[in-house]
Amino acid sequence: MTRTKTTTTDTTNAEAQAQAVNPPVTLTPEALQAVIAEATKQAVEKATTALKAEMQAALAAKPSTTNDRSERSLRNEIAVVRAFRKAGFGDLRPHEDIRTFNRWMEAGFRPLEGSKSIKINNLRLFCRAQCRPITPEEKQASKAQSEAAIARHKRSAKVIPISAEANPQ
Repeated sequence: MTRTKTTTTDTTNAEAQAQAVNPPVTLTPEALQAVIAEATKQAVEKATTALKAEMQAALAAKPSTTNDRSERSLRNEIAVVRAFRKAGFGDLRPHEDIRTFNRWMEAGFRPLEGSKSIKINNLRLFCRAQCRPITPEEKQASKAQSEAAIARHKRSAKVIPISAEANPQ
């Protein structure tokens, strides 16, 4: 077995090759900060340009025919129209001609005494034909009843302190 000796020329040649592949760092901290700032600026400009293009595309798009309603909401409205048509009320529009009892009261109407609601998906609904305007006396009586209920609640409500002194154990 013969062994060859490594000479100093071999090691200097290997060092020269390593330096060619990985040159020594010559950037100062200020120069490095400048490079980072420039890269950040370019990334922000690119993101801003993409966002502007996306917003312009969204604005140029046609408005949806569903007025941003969910699929479930649309199915409920179709079911409401079908149920009232089947009950013989004709063509009606939900939220305008068909509402819950409380929504009719807010609008200044009250379902007629003896009229029956139509139950659809956990809602009890009335149509405009089943309602009458609320008289001023009824509005005043309703307001007085509401105020009386609030007063009863305030009288019966008790404040229970949480502190340890008030609750000895």
